[in-house]
Amino acid sequence: MTQGTQDAGEQARQVVLDGLSAAGLEWTVVGDDRWMTMLEGHWKRTIPVLLDLGDRRLTVTSLFSGVPDEGHEEVYRILLQRNQRPGPVHFALDDEGDLILTGAIPLAAIDADVIDELLGQVLTVSDETFNQVLRAGFASYLEAEQRWRAKAGLPPNPVGGPAGPDQR
Repeated sequence: MTQGTQDAGEQARQVVLDGLSAAGLEWTVVGDDRWMTMLEGHWKRTIPVLLDLGDRRLTVTSLFSGVPDEGHEEVYRILLQRNQRPGPVHFALDDEGDLILTGAIPLAAIDADVIDELLGQVLTVSDETFNQVLRAGFASYLEAEQRWRAKAGLPPNPVGGPAGPDQR
């Protein structure tokens, strides 16, 4: 690593940590230049985010969902259509088939606004897509949960009901 690359890495590291602090997020160091944090969404309540600072780019990875139980074709259609929208993060499959969000930003482009946009995109994409994927990929589970809730006298889970305009 050259001195210029090392300085760029140190500067990027500080920008990432300052960005996490500015967002009011706690983080855990999970390796050299790797941090784990959690975002809180409206529909997808917990959104784990791994930030990995490499020699040339900052990579972000977020577990969106495990492997769908059913409706794979519909789930993948939803995700591929979502991938058509511009933005720094996109859906992918990890080695186990879990659904993830991933993206990368060159070190030269990293600043406080970019970190904020990157985290905001992970949150927005997760929240906007979560209920659709849940309904398509875990419908049987949701139906069983709704039956259990009815028997227990609990209100229905809003995710398990028909999609309203704010749940798509």
